[in-house]
Amino acid sequence: GKYIVTRNGSSLCAFAVGGKFNNETSGAICVGAHTDSPCPKLKPVSRLEKSGNTMLGVVGYGGGLWHTWFDRDLTLVGRALVRRKGRVSQELVRLNRAVC
Repeated sequence: GKYIVTRNGSSLCAFAVGGKFNNETSGAICVGAHTDSPCPKLKPVSRLEKSGNTMLGVVGYGGGLWHTWFDRDLTLVGRALVRRKGRVSQELVRLNRAVC
């Protein structure tokens, strides 16, 4: 069968088990990847007002491949913790426009 497992709402593992698999004699092949670079993380207290502009502070995460960002518009995509009526929930965020 084919299976998908998630963890913490951010990790994903997909795998398939063939019909002739025997857990005592069969082996497994694992392949892994991640896509978090470049990934600036928003600082917890990040709002800054300067010269009439509102800015958000970020910190670089991972080994940034920053040169790949210089010739394209940037937007915001990710997961945010949102507090509504005293409850905190996770929501996916995607702005469909360039922010810079």
